[in-house]
Amino acid sequence: MFRTVIAILIALCAAIIIGAFQIVGLSLAEIQLIAESGDIILTLQVYGAALFQGLMRPYTLARDEMAYAPLVALGVAGFISGLISKDWKRMIVVSLICVGLFFAGFAILVQGVEYTFEAISASAIDLGIDLGVSIALIGVPGIIGASLTKEDY
Repeated sequence: MFRTVIAILIALCAAIIIGAFQIVGLSLAEIQLIAESGDIILTLQVYGAALFQGLMRPYTLARDEMAYAPLVALGVAGFISGLISKDWKRMIVVSLICVGLFFAGFAILVQGVEYTFEAISASAIDLGIDLGVSIALIGVPGIIGASLTKEDY
């Protein structure tokens, strides 16, 4: 259980950090300006919406806009968390939970708090292939990383 929780946290942190620099295009100077600004919450909502939208649409962005940063962010996050989890079954759970949390962040930041169940199901249907690709991008490298550090019991 402990390795699963740590793997989830590592995957979320790695994907968000890589995404902040590559998907959103922030630099360290811009992050410092955001931290010192008076309207930090609105700024973080805008950048967070762009980040989660990129992490939830890796296939669409790669196909239409030739943007491969979400693919890299999710793959690296999955691989690192796989090294931590050491079990392929845990990585399936980690990938499902991470994509669920990315979808929740996407739903709240992009669509707003007034998000109804009908809107959630419509977004999930629209994002169907992207959700599957996101799960696979975290899960498959995670399974590879888990097999590299697997412990025989």
